[in-house]
Amino acid sequence: MADFWQAPGNGKGFDSFLGDGAKMNNRTIGALSYIRENSLEDGFVTQAQFIDEIKAYLLENFQENPNESLGSHFYRPALFYGFLHINADNKISLSIEGNLFLNAYEKEDYLSCQKLIINQLDNTIYPNSATRKIKELKLFPFRILFKLLLDKRELSSTFISRTLVHIKTAADLSEYERTKELNAIASNSNASGKYLKFNTWVINSLVDLKILILKDKKLSIHSDVLNHIVALYENANFSYMFFNETSCSANEKIAQIRVQRDATLIQKAKERDTYVCQVDANHATFTSNGNNYVEGHHVIPMFQQKNYAFKLDDVDNISSLCPNCHREIHSSDDKTLILQKLYNLNKTYMSANSIDLRDLYKMYSCA
Repeated sequence: MADFWQAPGNGKGFDSFLGDGAKMNNRTIGALSYIRENSLEDGFVTQAQFIDEIKAYLLENFQENPNESLGSHFYRPALFYGFLHINADNKISLSIEGNLFLNAYEKEDYLSCQKLIINQLDNTIYPNSATRKIKELKLFPFRILFKLLLDKRELSSTFISRTLVHIKTAADLSEYERTKELNAIASNSNASGKYLKFNTWVINSLVDLKILILKDKKLSIHSDVLNHIVALYENANFSYMFFNETSCSANEKIAQIRVQRDATLIQKAKERDTYVCQVDANHATFTSNGNNYVEGHHVIPMFQQKNYAFKLDDVDNISSLCPNCHREIHSSDDKTLILQKLYNLNKTYMSANSIDLRDLYKMYSCA
């Protein structure tokens, strides 16, 4: 199995600024549009149906020329960026961000589209269902890239292919964190073509999208999106860019440093709920300060704040849970039933902000 960062498929996910109607842009946006238009009530289309129909759909709706590419190559870049999900039954659905991206694209709000791409890069992990040869890594590649770019202002394309794609663990960056010298990160001086694909297809795609700038073989962050990237990473250290168990745990930690919370809202939610577990009123625990002990939980996770203009730190987005239910919603293999209950309890808030139950399922589907 590969232990270096890989690119998905055999080409770029995007090859120009959004709105230009470029070939790979149309292909990726077309793949997202096909799934939204053809998904069943559960939001999914089968992989087999997608592969069978996507070329004709792109030809008819996005002026895609006939080609011999594998059908999976049409969805794999969007899968890598997290605009799509594929489940164990080989069914494909739009992610929350994929749907938001399409909505913004149709409104020609391309700056919002850029930010949603960055938000999804923030979510992207190895291992990744679009790069199946990678099994051993447990990291967020773009968090590492953007943090290094904020630290150093620019990185060379040689650094990307010889050093960045070989980072495996937080230990690889520990000496860099101490010295802030890039040469403290071990490089591969024998890097060959297979190590260049991440630079050729992924990094250059971000240049095409005007998220990064390439000048004199040096990469930097485009001024249009700099503030957004600063907001995501200025307070983050590299410990938020690797995970031991699930990526959810790392997301919970990084959300705490990104969004300032009002601690009084948790108490208000507990008082509103009369210190009763909202999943099951029979879940008595122990007495604390004269009340049954419960914990406050943001139903829409605070990590999602980057995608929405409305506030998630809202008492109507907080439910009181007993400790066991609180652990269940974070760690259970199957969160379906508990999420259904919490969604229905907070339905007014969810509906007012256009969040449906399938969105909530997706928010909790971490690797």
